[in-house]
Amino acid sequence: MFTGIVLHYLLKELDLKDKIKIDDILRSGNEVSIVSGRNILTANLNRQSAYLSFKKIKGQGYFSSVFKGKKILKIEQLGLDRILMINLEENLRIVFELFGRRSDCLFLQGEEIQSSLKGFKKGTYKLPSVPTGLDLLGAHESELIDAIIAEEKINGLAVGFIKSLRLKGIEFVNSFSMRKFGPTVFDDILSPYILPEGKKFQSMNEAIIYCFEEKNREEEKKRLREIIETGLEKKILKNEEILRQLNESKDISIYKQKGDALLTYQGDIDFSKNNVVVNYLDRKLEIEIDSSLSVMENAQAYFELFKKEKRKAKSDEQRKRKIVKELNVLMKKREKLTTTDDLTEFKEFYKKKKEETEEEVIPSKFRVFTTNNGYKVLVGKSAEVNHELTFSFARPYDIFLHVKNAPGSHTILRVKDKNKFPPIEDIHEAAFYAARFSKLKHSKSVPVSYAQKRYIRGSKNLSKGTVIMEREKVVYVNPVIKHGSV
Repeated sequence: MFTGIVLHYLLKELDLKDKIKIDDILRSGNEVSIVSGRNILTANLNRQSAYLSFKKIKGQGYFSSVFKGKKILKIEQLGLDRILMINLEENLRIVFELFGRRSDCLFLQGEEIQSSLKGFKKGTYKLPSVPTGLDLLGAHESELIDAIIAEEKINGLAVGFIKSLRLKGIEFVNSFSMRKFGPTVFDDILSPYILPEGKKFQSMNEAIIYCFEEKNREEEKKRLREIIETGLEKKILKNEEILRQLNESKDISIYKQKGDALLTYQGDIDFSKNNVVVNYLDRKLEIEIDSSLSVMENAQAYFELFKKEKRKAKSDEQRKRKIVKELNVLMKKREKLTTTDDLTEFKEFYKKKKEETEEEVIPSKFRVFTTNNGYKVLVGKSAEVNHELTFSFARPYDIFLHVKNAPGSHTILRVKDKNKFPPIEDIHEAAFYAARFSKLKHSKSVPVSYAQKRYIRGSKNLSKGTVIMEREKVVYVNPVIKHGSV
């Protein structure tokens, strides 16, 4: 859990010098990195766990043309809140807000928001109010202990952190309240102060990277383990059911006996009936017969059925041996799964569907971008390509975007799940590209219409590239600052 107090100690580890400048701003997925000399400040704006660290990333330039070479005047935290502001010359600012699902990276000119990575904010930027509560850094040790136990508001700590710390017990509360610097990670707690248990680190940055990256690895491993367990159980149950059915006793000798009985009592059988009952070898047999066939032919049919079932019984025996062998392997794997951390040998149980694992091949004639949440954005390059993108390549449930009442490229937001509408922030990102590749690219606020492709149609009376939209909605974006990946 990334808290304001963690950010406070992380910033102390920055190696700032006079006249330090921005070398570049990079973006890779949901990560944004400010590069300045040896300092690399990277924000991971993941919905579940937004945080800052000094790790390097490989990414594309992001607003590089505007911020590259600009002198950093001040890097400051708002109180002990999860807000970081980087003030630059020429009245430029970069603001990181690390509030879980509402996390964002804002680029400001003065007080005006020029761009919002997630698209949550626009217009004039207003700093959130400084949180009220006990002063974590200045409070007496006993005050801090009482506040944690009572789960009161404490500046620099999230409510969830306070609750987790209190639930760990008084020993943890007392140790934390002493505020002796020693970054520690224990379960769901990331603390800048020494705790009685947990993994200790020399720096706050090391603790942050370990906490969030290790946590992600463990969560992924846990998810895979659950998938593997489910797959194993399904296979075991399926094989056990097949084995049960194969083991069900079936007397196939009855077919041979019916054939023999027909030949033995052929003079006594009334072939005008569909079935007859005879006593054969002290056994009462009910025999179905085909009145269009002779006695010999009916008997032969039963003999052939007996041979067929005999062959099937032999095949079933071979199949049973194979299934028993497979069951033994599966059960050994299930047993091993409970004691091993290496899941590589279980790959067969967590392979994704073909359509999920194979990268979609997108024609080079389309411009391709990726949103923060991994959605593909396709942009046409000409009227001909626009038409092909919308009416030949886009699927009915994909999102079509176009600037309102102005010429521009057709833009398609590729939807991952046809039953689930993409997040609004991804629509905002796709709208940015639609505005960027339009005649309105120099405007500060561009209306972009969007609707599912199923509600887009053309007409012979309209020029190629012109469409009619139904059920359209509109978002406003600012394409003035050049996007690094454009």
